[in-house]
Order: sequence, then structure tokens, then C-alpha cells
Amino acid sequence: MKFRVASLLLVGALSLTPMSAIAQDAPLVTKAGPIPAAEAGKGQIIFYRPGSLMGAALGCTVHEGAAEIARLGSGKYWVHNAEPGKHAYNTEAENKDVLNLEIEPGETYYVKCKIGMGVVAGRPNLSPSDRAEFAKKAKGMNLWKPKGD
Repeated sequence: MKFRVASLLLVGALSLTPMSAIAQDAPLVTKAGPIPAAEAGKGQIIFYRPGSLMGAALGCTVHEGAAEIARLGSGKYWVHNAEPGKHAYNTEAENKDVLNLEIEPGETYYVKCKIGMGVVAGRPNLSPSDRAEFAKKAKGMNLWKPKGD
């Protein structure tokens, strides 16, 4: 009887907990393995480019100022740890696209790069995303590896 009451209490407690809250605690896993937590005192940005036929041969190079952060091909992602504060990330091809973020320590941000149609070449676009959207694509994504690594 005690087991049955305890089981009912556990089931009741789980039914009151939103599934999204349970899923938020589970680590995201990609082809390269689980994504680590942000470095101590820093925020974490996951830049990713879902696999698609549109602009498949083109890359999405992400910069902060003149510094290159990542070169994302189709189906690639990169985990970038950043100091807290204001940051401006950009891509440039036919156009220049800038995404401004306010980074807080211990937080993870998701940024999707999508290639749109351009006059001569594709136009990379950076847009805010979220954990749920990245999680849908994560299992099929590979970690970008900088040259020299």
C-alpha cells in the first residue's frame, strides 16, 4: 500500500511539472557528443546552421568585429564562450547582417545562420533561436573544427 501511495504521489508530481522543464535539464547531444556547460563566469552562444539544400555549398562565417568566430557549413555548429556584456556578431556577403546580444554569465544563447537568396550569391542571416529549435536539429549536426585543430 505504501508503495502504491508513493507511486501515485510521484506520478502526480511529474504530471504537474511541465515537460519542457524536464527536457531543459537534459544535455543536448549532437554527432560530436553532449554540449558542455558555459565556462565559469561566461555566457555561451551556440551558432548553428541547419542542413538544407538552399546555399548548401556556401558557408556562413560569423565574426565579432574583425575576429572570426566560426565558419559554418551546412549541418555544422560551434559553441562560443563570451564575456558578459554587449556583443555584436555579424556575417557578410552581398549584405552585412548584424545580431546584437547582451550576454549574461551562465546563460546559453542560440543563434541560427540561414542562407537566403541573393542577386549574385547567397545571403547569410543571423537570427536568435532557442533551445527547442536547436534540439530538433542537434542529433544530425557536426561540430565545426577550426583549421589547425
